[in-house]
Amino acid sequence: KYTVWTVYINLPNDTVPGEGSAARNFAVIESPGNSQAQASSATPPAATPPARDRILDAAQQVVGELGAARMTLAGVAQAAKVSKGGLLYHFPSKESLLGALAQRYVDRMALCIEEAKSDLQEADLGRDLKACVIGILCADPGSRAMGMGAALMAAAANDPALLQVIRQRSAQCIAELAASKANFARAAIVMLAVDALMMRESLRISTFDDAQREQIVQELIRIADECYG
Repeated sequence: KYTVWTVYINLPNDTVPGEGSAARNFAVIESPGNSQAQASSATPPAATPPARDRILDAAQQVVGELGAARMTLAGVAQAAKVSKGGLLYHFPSKESLLGALAQRYVDRMALCIEEAKSDLQEADLGRDLKACVIGILCADPGSRAMGMGAALMAAAANDPALLQVIRQRSAQCIAELAASKANFARAAIVMLAVDALMMRESLRISTFDDAQREQIVQELIRIADECYG
């Protein structure tokens, strides 16, 4: 007679020891006078997000609600459900945490633009510029703009030097625009309008209703097309 037991064993993942674990499971097969363990294909419990991502999510939320000046590492650790030591393992200082938020802002905006670009025709001359409008303003505008804009404001308020990664991304976009066949001035105005609307929404000072906002977005897309006419 054999009895099979599935045993879950927690092993450290990419987090500091004690701040998270990844479940591995083994089947223990018992027979009279003998038992052995072998790997099992049984599905382990769902893993929680890595501690670093949880910390960044929590920091973004805290900054959005309280502002950068009132953000503390202890408060972020509590919101992320990690220890203070666990947070310091990933981010030794408030500046390093805000710098990571700025990098996340750039990475996520770039991803949103690339996703929007994939839905546009490759032959469309205005594809890149329209992808900026659609990717930043059209996909889940409230939550993303609010969170990412808050992260940007956090970095700027604490230390302007932390915005270097954003400046570099902006300079890259301007260089690409200047090298394209677009009417540079008109295309730059579209980009400035996108930035302005996003920041107004981030600061919660935009008073456009949904219909007005949609009209603005559609007009920016139309102008983006005309930039290549």
